[in-house]
Amino acid sequence: MRKKLIILAFALAATAASTLTPASAQSSTTCKKDEHLIVCPTYSFCCPNNAFCVCAP
Repeated sequence: MRKKLIILAFALAATAASTLTPASAQSSTTCKKDEHLIVCPTYSFCCPNNAFCVCAP
């Protein structure tokens, strides 16, 4: 049960982070050296390497 709660907490944190990220999204397709581009159906944004980034609806 505790493991499921931890996974749920990570999922909620990722969702909250991805909700805030598009506001600061870059319009170009180039990201910084330590970032990679995430392309969603309606927008794209740069995500730091080794981070869990998802597209929010």
